[in-house]
Amino acid sequence: MMSKIQDAISQHNDTKSLYYKQILNSAFGGEGQNIAKFDKISFNNARQAQLKQLKQDHKATRKLSDDILNSDGEVIEETQYMVSESPRQFKCNKPLQEAELILDNNKFWYLNYIFNFLYKCIDMDRVHLCNMDTDSMYLAIAGSQIEGYKQRLNGFHGTIVLLLKRQNFARITSEPQGENIVCLAPKCYSLYNGNEQNNGIESLMSRMKDVSEKKANLTTNDYIKCLNDGCNVKVTTNNSQMKLGVKSMIGMEKSALTVIHNKMVVLFNGCCAPFMYGINADHYLVE
Repeated sequence: MMSKIQDAISQHNDTKSLYYKQILNSAFGGEGQNIAKFDKISFNNARQAQLKQLKQDHKATRKLSDDILNSDGEVIEETQYMVSESPRQFKCNKPLQEAELILDNNKFWYLNYIFNFLYKCIDMDRVHLCNMDTDSMYLAIAGSQIEGYKQRLNGFHGTIVLLLKRQNFARITSEPQGENIVCLAPKCYSLYNGNEQNNGIESLMSRMKDVSEKKANLTTNDYIKCLNDGCNVKVTTNNSQMKLGVKSMIGMEKSALTVIHNKMVVLFNGCCAPFMYGINADHYLVE
């Protein structure tokens, strides 16, 4: 699939390149998750359930029904139990180690690109790294005051910048662009135009974790309030579940926006450091 993407890029076919990219991303997500069910579930009578409970593989037992008697008091159907067993050995056909290697290797080259290319080739006094993800980053650029917010690197000068503009070096492309951005945590941000003091905010893009963006109905003002006041913004989500043949609607309250960051170690000056065994924020020296 990667070869097809490269062929489409060499042919300058953006539609086909994006199509194959979407297929590759969805396939990688499926292969990188071990969704196989290794528990063995069986339905047994009381005698069989009692024997299986003595095994080391036994996990749980649940009663499903009682004895059914006829008019003469005879048992026509015995009590049924559902027994769950967890085998001590099983076979996994998913290439999990390949997916983990790709993710770890991607993080290495991501940091290598930032420190060995971006920081050395661009005037970082005019660029602020706001947010980053696995394959993208959001930059606040102080460029030309005449051009609008879609100027990208046009306000910069130098040989390296000209190379970036002409050759599209390292496949740098811009997707959403705006005047302001509020970043609360990884994959939790809001991009907007306008000024919150004048109530003229135009929301361009908002992202949040573990909550549907359409059902939450949050605005950019919620992100700004969460950042300034340090409060949690909660929303109620409704999900339908099927249990024992009965379908019910369950309402659950979740924290859509929060100032808590549990992905990295946050230092007292706001900088973030990766998790390492035995290392906490007190072990870092910040000037």
